[in-house]
This record gives sequence, structure tokens and C-alpha cells, in this order.
Amino acid sequence: MAIRLIRFLVRHNQLKYFVLDRQTKQAIKNYVPTRGTGTDPCDQEEIDDESGFELIPFFMKEFKNPDSQYFIILADSGMGKTTFLLKLFFKYKRKILKRYKIILIPLSQKQALDEIKKVKNKQKTILLLDCFDEDTRAMEDYIARLTEICNETELFFKVIMTCRTQFFPDSENEPRITGKMKFGVGKKNVEFEKYYILPFRDSEIRMYLKKKYYPFKKSKFERSFKLILNCPQLVVRPMLLSYIDDLLEDTERKYDNVYEIYEQLVRKWIEREALKNNKLLYEFSEKAAEYMYLNKTIYIGGTQIENLCKEYSINLRGIEAKSRSLLNRNAGGDYKFAHKSILEFFLYEKAYKDFEFRKVIVSNGFSGYEMLEYFIIERSSCFINNLLKDNSGEIRSIDFKCFILPKIDFSRIDIVDCNFEKCIFIEPKFSASTLNNVNFNDTHLEKANFLGANFVNTSLNNANLKKCEFRDADFEGTNLEGADLEGARLERANFVNVNMKGAILKKASLSWANLYRANLRGADLKEAILINTNFGRAFLDEADLSEAFLFYSEPREFWRYDKEEEDKAEKDLEGAYLTCANLSGINVAGIDLRETVLNNAILNNTIFDENQISYLEEKYDLQNASVYRNESHDIITYKEYRKKV
Repeated sequence: MAIRLIRFLVRHNQLKYFVLDRQTKQAIKNYVPTRGTGTDPCDQEEIDDESGFELIPFFMKEFKNPDSQYFIILADSGMGKTTFLLKLFFKYKRKILKRYKIILIPLSQKQALDEIKKVKNKQKTILLLDCFDEDTRAMEDYIARLTEICNETELFFKVIMTCRTQFFPDSENEPRITGKMKFGVGKKNVEFEKYYILPFRDSEIRMYLKKKYYPFKKSKFERSFKLILNCPQLVVRPMLLSYIDDLLEDTERKYDNVYEIYEQLVRKWIEREALKNNKLLYEFSEKAAEYMYLNKTIYIGGTQIENLCKEYSINLRGIEAKSRSLLNRNAGGDYKFAHKSILEFFLYEKAYKDFEFRKVIVSNGFSGYEMLEYFIIERSSCFINNLLKDNSGEIRSIDFKCFILPKIDFSRIDIVDCNFEKCIFIEPKFSASTLNNVNFNDTHLEKANFLGANFVNTSLNNANLKKCEFRDADFEGTNLEGADLEGARLERANFVNVNMKGAILKKASLSWANLYRANLRGADLKEAILINTNFGRAFLDEADLSEAFLFYSEPREFWRYDKEEEDKAEKDLEGAYLTCANLSGINVAGIDLRETVLNNAILNNTIFDENQISYLEEKYDLQNASVYRNESHDIITYKEYRKKV
């Protein structure tokens, strides 16, 4: 019945924006009612079988309710967002008595907004908008695009839009608890009611497989259900279930990762479709995906397909590239992959092999390409974990630039001659590890655990080390120039001879740390905790120590000569160098500063004791400083102190 209705609607130009491929038609035929919920399933530890509600009956009732106008349906890639909208469209179309007309427009179409503008009698129209995350304008600036869409749709009776859950950048933009998504458009607010698609439960999987295989393919039904039990990733993404026949051929194989499922699906598809050489069709598909990504689109025109084949000497005729590949033609004559996740799979394949392309992808971020990020994380994690199993206790000579590595435990592992430049680590553990000649330049290591780690000739230039755990770590000889260590735990760490020029140490805890001879020129130490920190012979020129907490349990010098080195020391190395440093608001009382250089230092409200004043006021401008008085134990301004003295 559903397929006959599709044919009727296409024939009568009522589904003119869609060219439905075989797989989509099968998904509609085998459709299992879509269930929704008001809270993100990712925030639920377990999803109860009874939770949620069927979305189509819900919206059929909503079409009689004039109160709520905007709705957004969120789900991960392959969860059935398009199939749901198509079924909702068909369900309402079948109604004999209806007050409104209904239109379904995919936002992936270039002319989507123009088609919305053309709709007449908007007040009597229900507008279904599919795939906001595939809108090329939304990928560039989702706020600006959503503003355009809301402005053009404000007169419609109802507007229902689908989008990937991860497309919005954070919970502030896509609230997870309130069930509402408020969005400002000019002087008014548009409020979306927000619902999430739930994954299949066991009874729904059985229902889907029965529709697909019964009554003539009972053996396939049993084998497919067994495969699903061993591969829960299939349950999460109903789109993958529709390709399950391709996964049934190897009855022994277990799929541990989603990227492995896609590898098999793509391989089987190409084996079926290729007339001559499988590699040519695969190479073309990868180049087509690269073209789409670099041109910020999910479409490629017929002329561009032929040009790609010529440019890269891919020996495919135009008709073969268009009709035998994984591309489908839309109503406008352009081509796109059967599902966006397949486009992202080919991008992942390209990125995994090609460092330069991977660098472009990582630097651009993954907005609109969440499955691409998912594939890279999965494959990277799989590779590293296998490496750790095969090389117990040591990883050596691995070049792993620009990868994403999630929550991997490198504790007590020796990492030697490895390159992790520009990698994104997600809360890794390196506690008690030795890192010898490792490149972490420009690497994201926020919240990493390096407790007691030993760094040897390692470079962390411009690395993101916010809130990292570095207690008792040994950095001697390491390069930390420009690194961001805001909020890091650095107690008892050894920084002898370390280059920390321009490093950000704001709110970091450096108590009992050894910074002897460290280069801290231009470093940001605002609000840092510096209890018994050794700055002996450190260079703090132009460093900012404003509002830092500086305390020594017993009076001591910033730096004291060793008797053996006294004769060799040059005058400009006497004491710590704080030239042009910002010492605003910090308490240095009780510290011997006679050998410390404070030329042009900013001393606003810096607290000195009376003994320090006696030898500093002849050399430096202390007009804005404060004085701690030993007898009365109070603090007054330097100007008040001078008057009283």
C-alpha cells in the first residue's frame, strides 16, 4: 500500500522534491512506528521498554491543536528521521477529511528556501523540513540559516524539522532538559518543541525483521536476529538494519565497530555495482566525497562527475560513475550519496590515509560531520588499543598526527620517538609514563592525567594542557613555550631549565614546584598558587603574577647563589628577573628580593614588608605599592607609610 501511494504522489507531482531510491522505499515498506521522547536518550543510563511514545499519532493530534507551531526532531545519523517524515507525510495525505495541506521539503536541496517562499496559503499548510544538518548554509552558520528559515515560515500552521542531535554545538544552543529550544529571531523568540527518536527495542527489531523476511525467508530472519544480538550497533541505527543482507554472508564475523559495518556494506555494494574494476568505483566515490567536502555541499553535478574522472584518470564512463556508484540523482539532476553517513565514511577513509586532508578536517572541526568524527575516533581508538596489546609496556616510532584519541590509558607505558602533533586527546591517562622525544606540539590534552610522568626531550609547544594533572612530573629540558596550563595541578613538578616562554599558568597550582632557571618570560601567572615555589634564577621578564598567591613557610630568596657558581655568575643572572612583570596585588613580604630584578615591574597594591622597602625604594618606584608593618601587623599604602615614617 505504501509503495503504491508513493507512486501515486510522485506521478501527481505531490512529492516533487524527493527522488526515492530503492532503499528508502524498502524502509517505508518495512517501517516500524517511530517512538520519541522529550529527553536525550544519551542522558539515560537505561532506556525502559515502556518509555517514549509513538511520534506519528502524537503529531496527528497536534495537527488539530493550534497552540504549538514549531517542532524539532533530533536523532543520530541513520536513526530514521527521513523515513519518519515520509511516513507522517503519507499518513496525513491519506486522510479523507483534512483542514490543511502538507508539504515535505528536504533542506539539503539548494532551492529549499525558494520553494518555501512559493507556498501559497501558508496559514493552511503543514510544513515538514528534513535534514537541517544537511543544509549547506546551516553548516557554515546555523544561527543565520535558522533565522532565515524562521522568518520565512512564521505564517505556516505547523513546522516540523529534523536534524542530527550533535549538529548544535552545545547544550546551551540545544537544551537537553527543558524540552524546549528557544531561538531569537529579530525582536521575537521562536520556541521549538523538541523531541528525540528512540532506538529500537527488541520487540521492534523482531517486527522489522518479520516485515522484511516473513513468510518466505525464515532462515534469514533467524540468522539476522542472531547477528543483531552480537552487534548492538545495528540496533542503534535502523538505516544499517536495512542493509543487513550484506552482513549475513559472513556468518562467523562479529562487528565490534560501526566503521567495520560500513566497510562491509560499501564493499558489498561496490562488488554488486562495478562492471569492471572495484577499485575504480571506490576511488571515484572517495574523490566525489572529497569534492563535496571541500566545496561545502552534499551534491555533485553530472558535469563535475565527468570532470573528476578525467582529472584523476579514473577510467569510468560518465554513465557508469553516475548509475553504478553509491550516488543517487535528485529531482534537480544533481547527485548525492544514498545517505550522508556514507559520504562521511568515504571522507574518513581519505582522512585516515592522507595526513594533509586529515589536518584540514581536524582544523575545520566536525560541525555537520559528526559521523566522520565518530569513525575517526573509533578507528584511532581501535588502532592504539591493539598497539598497546601487541607492544606491552612500550610504544615506539609511531606517527599519529591529527587523530582523535578517546580516553586511552597509557599509564606506565614508555612512549618513545612518537609524533602526536595536532592530535585531540579526550581525557587520556599518562600517569607514571616515560615520554621520550615525543611531539605534542599544538595537541589538545585538556584534563589529561600525567601524574608522576617523566618527560625527556619532549615538546609541548602551544599544547592545550588546561586542568591537566602534572603533580610530581619531571619536565626537565622539556619545551612548553606558549602552552596553555590554565588550572593545571603542577605541585612538586620539576621545571629545571624548562622553556615556558609565553605559557598560560593562570590559576595553576605550582606549590613546591622547582622552576630553577626556567624561562617564564611573558608567562601568565595570574591567580596562580605559589606556595614554597622555587623561582631560583628563573626569568620572569614581562610575566604577569597579578593576584597570585605567593607564600613561603620560611623566608627565602627567589634565588640564592651556590658558592661554587658565585664567581662564574654574570651580573644579569643575579636573582629572578621580573622586568616589566605584573605583580599587582600579590604578597611578597618576607622574601629576600635584594638580588631580584624589578625594572619597570607593575607593583600596584603589591605588598612588601618594611625590611624590603628599605632596600627597594632607592631602586624602584613603589608609589602604588602597599606595606606590611611588622609591629602592628596591618597593611597600609606606601604613601601612608612614608608619611608616618
